Amino acid sequence: MRAAYIFGTVLCVLLAGPAAAQDTKDPEHTNAAVEQKIWALLDQPDKPFVSLATEDFMSLGEGFDIPDGGASITELANAAPGGAFDPRDLERLAPEKLGYQAEWVVERYTHYNMDWDITGLKLTSRNPKAKDYPWFIIINGGAANWYEFYVDLKNRPGWAPFLAQKINVMIVSIPGNFKYGGWPMPIQDETRQPQYLLDQELAMPEIHLRNALLNNQVVMHGLKQLILENTSGDILISGRSTSGELAMLAYQDAELGERLDGRYFGWGSGGTARLALVQPFLADGPDAVLEQPEKRRPLEVLSRRDVAAYSRGYSWFLNPLYEPGMSLEDIAGVWLESEARRRPQFKQQIQDIEHGSGYGEKGYVELEIKRLLEASGNPWKVDFEEVQSELMSTYYTRITGFDKMVWTVAHMDRNHWVPEAPMKSEEVFVAEQFRAANPDSTIRLITWDPMMTHYGHLELPRQKAAADYSVIRWLVNDE
Repeated sequence: MRAAYIFGTVLCVLLAGPAAAQDTKDPEHTNAAVEQKIWALLDQPDKPFVSLATEDFMSLGEGFDIPDGGASITELANAAPGGAFDPRDLERLAPEKLGYQAEWVVERYTHYNMDWDITGLKLTSRNPKAKDYPWFIIINGGAANWYEFYVDLKNRPGWAPFLAQKINVMIVSIPGNFKYGGWPMPIQDETRQPQYLLDQELAMPEIHLRNALLNNQVVMHGLKQLILENTSGDILISGRSTSGELAMLAYQDAELGERLDGRYFGWGSGGTARLALVQPFLADGPDAVLEQPEKRRPLEVLSRRDVAAYSRGYSWFLNPLYEPGMSLEDIAGVWLESEARRRPQFKQQIQDIEHGSGYGEKGYVELEIKRLLEASGNPWKVDFEEVQSELMSTYYTRITGFDKMVWTVAHMDRNHWVPEAPMKSEEVFVAEQFRAANPDSTIRLITWDPMMTHYGHLELPRQKAAADYSVIRWLVNDE
């Protein structure tokens, strides 16, 4: 069996001040002492999870300096309305200032007889040893795009630029979730819709149809083309949150699977959707499966972010916008306002249905797609039978065949971790299911211990980059 490595990430951290930098130096990795602690933790067998102490996590980041301190990035972002700067402008910045060569790529592809655009921001590291590691592919989760990983909420360098000091990175925005100049209209305005073709304004009936058609197979076709056309060698995919399903699907693709070499890296991704169907029936007590289903909405209607949603496990006191005296709701409010233009702040319902436990909704989804095809007139001659055959593909991904797996977890990510009862956390359940399916494999779950949330990459991007780099090095180490 070939080696398989799974790194699933959800960060949860108890608030602490930064500790002194480690004295131990290493030409490859200046955080060598903490890295050895991480590796030692990952080498411990037979534990549901292990934890890296706050002091150790907060000391990470030395050696990940951006040459100009991030000044070029911040200047570019601050000059654009709402921070929605044109990614093509990054190509004009000197790599000597950034630590990498930035390149913006757009791939247009056809699926269901319709054209779609998928984008990638390539950060080719100037570190000569970057070639020793896989291309690290980051895919946005719900209601987000590449900005979230490139800059923080104050337009300072984000997670990806720090990672790019060591390895090659490409940040992917799924179709519809990026628009040049951003969205100037309010988040709840119905005219705020996905931009499926970057150079064309589409009619609303077509947008509505596409909102319902954007299943994981549609995105997967574009992701495959983007990766094959713009990277070479091994890859490591971090499917963020909802996009965690894409990494599982990529592993099963012959061409991408070969280049993944069995590796899977998730950040706040949870498990494959099929496990979400199983979990309620394994929960304590019969009442666990008695949840009332949400009232159905027309499938083309987008789910939009609001303060209430961002107050649940998304915002905490490490958020860069936090000021003393703010409540979690206050943080969520200023966050939504500050990111209102460049971040889409919407998600297609089909994305959630295929990511959670929505398999039973397939019949409803089919009827909705038929309705929208009829309403649009279907000039593209979309083959409904092809569409329905690709729905819910996320519920058929394999969970066997892995040899070495790691999830990393954060304390305040309420979407994936229960700090007061860790054994009830989603990632604990997922890891247990993979252990049962792969009894001869090395399967680990590690928690970081500052007060990071689901958005730890915005809260402590430099430390997170260093921690992730240590885990990536552990993943590619065959010994």
